[in-house]
Parts: sequence; structure tokens; C-alpha cells
Amino acid sequence: LVVDEDALSSAPKLIALQESRVMLGDDQIGYVSGLPADQGNKWQVYRPGKLFKDPETDEILGREAIYLGDVDALQFGEVSTVLATKTKLEINKGDRLARYIPDIADNFLPRPPSKPIDATIISIYGGVSQAGQNTVVTLNKGIRDGLETGNVLALYNKGLVVKQGGDSYVLPDERYGLVFVFRVFNKVSYGLVMQSRLPAQIMDHARTP
Repeated sequence: LVVDEDALSSAPKLIALQESRVMLGDDQIGYVSGLPADQGNKWQVYRPGKLFKDPETDEILGREAIYLGDVDALQFGEVSTVLATKTKLEINKGDRLARYIPDIADNFLPRPPSKPIDATIISIYGGVSQAGQNTVVTLNKGIRDGLETGNVLALYNKGLVVKQGGDSYVLPDERYGLVFVFRVFNKVSYGLVMQSRLPAQIMDHARTP
């Protein structure tokens, strides 16, 4: 998920675990403060991740929320009781809850954007510096810029600066692959590197083919 910068800080919070456990595992009980009773009993657990900032404008684009697992609310109150139904990463006291989001559909129609897009890779999933084929990257463009789920963009690296005879020249950007946009938020989106003959790097561009 990508959320507004302060959204997770006001979200329901896991405050205690049954039997004074350190981590919440599958089929274990936890206790949550601030859980509303009118939004269903299925919830997902997240932890605040990196803050996304546009490298060109310095605009705050949102904060990544790291998905940890799923819980079901068993009882609502000032302190609500939840049961962990699936844990993907360690769930600890202080982690936050958000409403359950169904699995992303896996049947997309690949197509170019309907308008010119010039996005920049601002993050690579897993905290690495380069992305190969089948790696997820984060782009600094989203719904407000005209991106949609299923859009395919061409990947370009920035042209090198070379010197010749005392003069500097910037070589043209070089196209080296394709990225498939599979999840879009208002200001950012996630894409899967589908084809690449060079490693994708932060600050590379993704443009309408």
C-alpha cells in the first residue's frame, strides 16, 4: 500500500498480544485499540515503510505501508480482540491495521497509456539498488497523471555525460526494457519489470512507448 504520510499514525494499533507473546503468529490472539465496529471484521496489518518523495519537485507522494498479514476481529470494544489468520512477516506490538483489500486481479489487458507519461523509478522493492526482470519498481506517477492498471511503459536509462575536446555532451537516453504497471495509487504506482537487457536503476525513466 501507499498511504498519506500521516494515515498509519492514526490507524488502529496492535497494543498487546495474548500470553505476553513477543510476536503475533497464525491462529494467535492480539488486542487492538481504536478498531471501528462498522467496517467489517476482516483487517490487514501494516508497518510504516519508506517515505516516497518526487525527485524532481520534492513533493511528498506518500508513505509505503509494508504488509504483514491478515486478522479477523472477534470482539469490538475500547480494546478489540483479533485473531491472526495469515502472517507474512513478523507482527509486533505497535503495528497498524487497515481495512482488508481483496487480492489484486491477475487478468490484465496490457496496453500503452492513453496519454504521454514520463515517470521516474523512485524505489526498487526489497531495498536493492538495481532491478532485473520480474522485479517490482515504484514510479512517481499515478492516477492523477493518467496511469492505469495494465499500462506498459518503456524503460530508459539516463544518457551518459561524455567529454570530447574540452566540451561536455549528454548522450541520448537509451531504451532497454519494458515495465508493466500492476497497481496504481493517486501519486505513485508499482510496476513489474517484464523485459530488460540492462539492470533498471533508481532515477531511470519509464515512458509511454
